[in-house]
Amino acid sequence: MPDREVFNVVETWEFQGEMTLEMARVIDQNFDELLKSELGQVDKLLEDDKPEAAFARLTRLTSFLNTGVTKLPSIIRRLEKWVNRIKSTLNALAKKIGANGFSIGIAVPVGVSIDLSFPIT
Repeated sequence: MPDREVFNVVETWEFQGEMTLEMARVIDQNFDELLKSELGQVDKLLEDDKPEAAFARLTRLTSFLNTGVTKLPSIIRRLEKWVNRIKSTLNALAKKIGANGFSIGIAVPVGVSIDLSFPIT
């Protein structure tokens, strides 16, 4: 579980809408713990049949990471080892909400992007 400093960074980002270089360094230093915890929470929401909440949490995570990447682009390299884990969670989410496909991309300066596609009838 990430330490309190990480939660303080998340709260500051959410409530004040800002990311500093120091905050991005905290993300970088706690990256693995942060992703393990957050993706675990998304998985738990899916298990509890709360796909909308899971989608919101995953979207929040990607936005947070992307904001960190704008201050410290080296964070993006940390995502490489997590791609398969993120894909697994995204696949489960897509099935739960009825998406017929998804994609994930990692690039600078954007960071990570996730897309879900739905059939149009």
